[in-house]
Amino acid sequence: MRIMALTAAFTLMATFAASGDDVPFAAPPLPRPGEPDISNLASLGDIMGETQLRHIKLWYAGRSGDWDLVHYEVDRITESLRRAATLYANIPIEYIKSAADPLAKMRDAVAAKNTQQFVQGYSDLTAACNACHLAGHVGFIQIQTPTWSPFSDEVFGR
Repeated sequence: MRIMALTAAFTLMATFAASGDDVPFAAPPLPRPGEPDISNLASLGDIMGETQLRHIKLWYAGRSGDWDLVHYEVDRITESLRRAATLYANIPIEYIKSAADPLAKMRDAVAAKNTQQFVQGYSDLTAACNACHLAGHVGFIQIQTPTWSPFSDEVFGR
């Protein structure tokens, strides 16, 4: 029940954040003549809500030394950020790029199986997320290291 409530809360938060007119990154660009209308694609709030869940999963994977899962989640987060930058061209690219170094640091941590390096990369990624939220006027969405996992049905570690 707690997982369902959390999932509903994340979805609701993402929907409200993406629907506000005062959120400069939330509106997809208008199609230019001859371009397809992409307004029916995933909203930025949907992409970020999914990314937030992956951020949680990433933490538990890294803390338990499940390097295969860390690698997988880093790749999925990278894909989500690329998708956001592609669909929402009004996101300043420096905010997307600011996540690249922490993601690379976590890839290096996977290769070295280095928990300390992972923790630093995770912290840097979290800071990059929060900086982007502030710039996008959604600073009320502040990400942190999770204190519990909504993924009680998944085994982390080996």
